Amino acid sequence: MNLKIRWATVDDLINVKALESKAFPSAEADTLEMITFRLNAAPDLFLIAELDNRIVGFINALPTNVERLTNNFYVDAPDIDRNAVGIAAMSLAVDQNFRRQGIAAQLLNAFLDRARNARKQFVAFVCKDEKISYYQKFGFKCVGVSSVTLGNARWHDMIINLGEGVQRAQTQKRLRRLKSQRE
Repeated sequence: MNLKIRWATVDDLINVKALESKAFPSAEADTLEMITFRLNAAPDLFLIAELDNRIVGFINALPTNVERLTNNFYVDAPDIDRNAVGIAAMSLAVDQNFRRQGIAAQLLNAFLDRARNARKQFVAFVCKDEKISYYQKFGFKCVGVSSVTLGNARWHDMIINLGEGVQRAQTQKRLRRLKSQRE
């Protein structure tokens, strides 16, 4: 499988919306307007998984300073702080015909790598009961039942602290700078 992870473009929006609509119940699926808002507000936080020029998955997010998300992130267009210390992952979906092939894991790992490289302190999101253990494999911790009421489902707040990765990246950068000064 030759999976390509790339940034989303405006040309992807219709296909992303179609995949979102198949992946989530209608009461939970994002509108095309909200997906478009996320791409425009944070294009660097919107990744596509592509296989043979076909979109088979995506993840999108918004910058945030809050570790526990609210309905505002899903229903309204929240105020965006481009200098926020964290990221609110909003939607991760994989085409049902391509599930259980590691695509979600590759998307999530690529996303977390980019978050660490951007020196973000955390990534937060909500998920349902049955997905908690999956996300824990990536280092996320469940911090309780969420206040999010999207689709009248029971959601849980999940967070991963990237601080250690940020500190490691800063240390490596200092070491490279010191090395270059010696040369």
